[in-house]
Amino acid sequence: MGKRNRGGGQDPGRKARRDVFVEDVALAEAARTRYLNYALSVITSRALPDIRDGLKPVQRRILYAMFADLHVTAESRYIKCAAVVGEVMKTYHPHGDQSIYDALVRMAQPFSVRHTLVDGYGNFGSIDGDPPAAFRYTECRLTPIAMSLLTELREQTVDFRPNYSATEEEPEVLPAQFPNLLVNGASGIAVGMATNIPPHNLKEVCNALVALLDNRELPAEKLSRYVLGPDFPTGGTILNGPDDIRQIYATGQGSIKLRGTYEKHPDRPNTVIITAIPYGIEKDALVERIGDLIGKGQVPQLVNVKDLSTDDIQIVLELRPGASPDAALAYLYKNTPLQVNYNVNLTCLLPAAGAEVAVPARLDLKTILQHFLDFRMEVVTRRLQFELKNLLDRIHILEGFAIVFNNLDEAIAIIRASDGKADAAPKLIARFGLTEIQADAVLETKLYRLGKLEIKDILQELREKKKRAAELKKLLQDEPARWAIIRDELKQVAKTYGDARRTRIEAQSAPIEFREEDYIVDEDSWVIVTREGWTKRQRSFADVASIRVRDDDSVGWVYRARARQTITFFTDRGIAYTLRVNDIPLTTGHGEPIQKQFAFEDQEHIVGVICHDPRCLPDPSKHPQTAPRMVQRLFGDGEGEGDGGEARKEPSANGAAGANGHANGDGHGPGTPALPPPPYAIALTAGGKVLRFSLAPLAAVSTRKGRVAAKLDPSFRGDRVVGVEATDGSENVCLATRMARVLIFPVVEANIVAGAARGVAAIKLHPKDQVVGFVLANKKREGLTVRTNRGSTQIVRATKYPVTGRGGHGYAILQRGSIDAVLPADVEPVPPADQVDTSADGKGQEE
Repeated sequence: MGKRNRGGGQDPGRKARRDVFVEDVALAEAARTRYLNYALSVITSRALPDIRDGLKPVQRRILYAMFADLHVTAESRYIKCAAVVGEVMKTYHPHGDQSIYDALVRMAQPFSVRHTLVDGYGNFGSIDGDPPAAFRYTECRLTPIAMSLLTELREQTVDFRPNYSATEEEPEVLPAQFPNLLVNGASGIAVGMATNIPPHNLKEVCNALVALLDNRELPAEKLSRYVLGPDFPTGGTILNGPDDIRQIYATGQGSIKLRGTYEKHPDRPNTVIITAIPYGIEKDALVERIGDLIGKGQVPQLVNVKDLSTDDIQIVLELRPGASPDAALAYLYKNTPLQVNYNVNLTCLLPAAGAEVAVPARLDLKTILQHFLDFRMEVVTRRLQFELKNLLDRIHILEGFAIVFNNLDEAIAIIRASDGKADAAPKLIARFGLTEIQADAVLETKLYRLGKLEIKDILQELREKKKRAAELKKLLQDEPARWAIIRDELKQVAKTYGDARRTRIEAQSAPIEFREEDYIVDEDSWVIVTREGWTKRQRSFADVASIRVRDDDSVGWVYRARARQTITFFTDRGIAYTLRVNDIPLTTGHGEPIQKQFAFEDQEHIVGVICHDPRCLPDPSKHPQTAPRMVQRLFGDGEGEGDGGEARKEPSANGAAGANGHANGDGHGPGTPALPPPPYAIALTAGGKVLRFSLAPLAAVSTRKGRVAAKLDPSFRGDRVVGVEATDGSENVCLATRMARVLIFPVVEANIVAGAARGVAAIKLHPKDQVVGFVLANKKREGLTVRTNRGSTQIVRATKYPVTGRGGHGYAILQRGSIDAVLPADVEPVPPADQVDTSADGKGQEE
């Protein structure tokens, strides 16, 4: 190891380099220039196809190398893909071998392109997403339709350019005889732009080209008579209407709604077979997704899915007896890749006059077709010119033969008297007026061709060549005649390689509508909510004490409910959050925090939970309410302000009119708003307000932000909802305040509001006092239990204090001290566990 020069000077063992040139440039300018060069390279040489042959550079180089260098045609033997990849990388494409092989494989996959350009032998991947074998194992050759992209190369129909090393030449574009850009489509992501061109039916595109050729002024919208829409290799059904498709083709962009197709089994009414899947979707992933949904019970109509596919798609769905296949498929369309949106982007490279590279542009369908026709005119013209040039060269030689044949004996004598070819050629030129080319051809002629029959054949060939040359000259001067050639060739390509459309087009008049409830197994379970807001479902439990909860937490509410029902969580901020019971995890563990389902604010806590299963709600009809009660209709901002709000007396049960006078047939005074429907809930706030409201508007599933159920009083510092309970109207409200005062009044004293409100006064509070909690006293709950500031507990029996009206000061229950909290009573399942029939419970498994 050499010693390091620690003196700071140059290492004497090294020579100073004087040929290094360092240029100072701004970093921003250097980055800008180099990134632009990179972007231009990606756009023009990697990601976007050419409008003329529809190929990216790597695809073009693969096909050209197979055709010109490896001489692999549709009739040849298969050769190793490794040979193709190596030749392309060595001569034309200075990039990684994997990218070349990936492009080759895609051109050989019948589920990726509408017409394969490479005939693959071996494992080239599958629609299941299986990768292809390594290129050392697979073999390939060109397909017949690929030859129609290449055969005219021999006739100098396109320009060539040097390869990356300037050692060979490659075509700038292939002389495609069919619009490969539309037929096979393309996709790619460049820098700042992308392309996504769907495949189309060859017959339809060729028919559109013929129609446009016959009438170059054909309106773009009339092309839809010929090109009905994309035609994907995997089939399926397009749901866009004709107007949508015309708009996509007119703008060059849009979204195609593509759906898999299915059919009912002719002999098994409970079996549906998916026969086509959307383009670009892996079949295995789709089957796995459907299986997951079935396993989780999210598609109750289905019991099993099987993949019986061979060469065709055969995904078998087994339905429950009596289940609707349309409902099952509607859910799969929405929640699996069985229906997708294919985003169309008709961006391609457009050759520009005078430009070194093609220009990217998003084009409409008509413009793409017109450019292809113009390209075909250029190719056909150059092909005819090439043929004419070869004919004229041949005619020139044949004319020399004709001159010599007319003077054959003299020509032979000159040749015999000469000292060789170099001596004979000038003599023949001088004697018969031949050119050097003609003289060389005569001298190279074999003796057997001087027979009478050979001479006759040569003269016949001369006449035919002159006739064909005259025809070509006429064609080159007659543009309509050349268009006729193009027309015939397009028809021949469509006849030879065209096939029937695979993708159906069925405009969807209206989206399939289904109820979410149809996809929920309506099983029965216990819904358990803890005081800290953890939720779960269980099939059963021995008793409430046996329910598993987190440390320092306890069970707060237990309801028996079916999976399709909903449950509402009320918080101290006056917000009501509603979710479906089915969305609560089924587990014997701790469950999940409710904050996972909703967007709670910081320090927002649950103060009440009400399940909307009818078994969990009170029945008001069992408890006729004889006391008059107020019904409050909200106006303006909807806030009731105690006794000053809009209110009316509701008629009593015997039909007598309330304070507003007359009662009509439905028990309401004339011109008064209708009573919100039962059942009802009651809420109290720390500021001493009480309100009663209908639970019906809260039964629907809410957003993550919930709904406002009760408005807080901004003038009361720290106002909050202290509790919410369902009521049938027969109970008494028993509330307690911080300063140890208790007030008891009938529930019917609280106004029924028709929306979120602050409510009316429940108790008159001391300026420093606040409500800490309440219970609804009835035969089962005779009072409440409070915890004092000294840590002791005290039971307050409602029977000990008189029932008064709301709005009073209440009664003092402590001579000293204050109340910290109203303690929750022992949790009882609703409905009681001994009244629940669990024989018909669902069979889902708990986690």
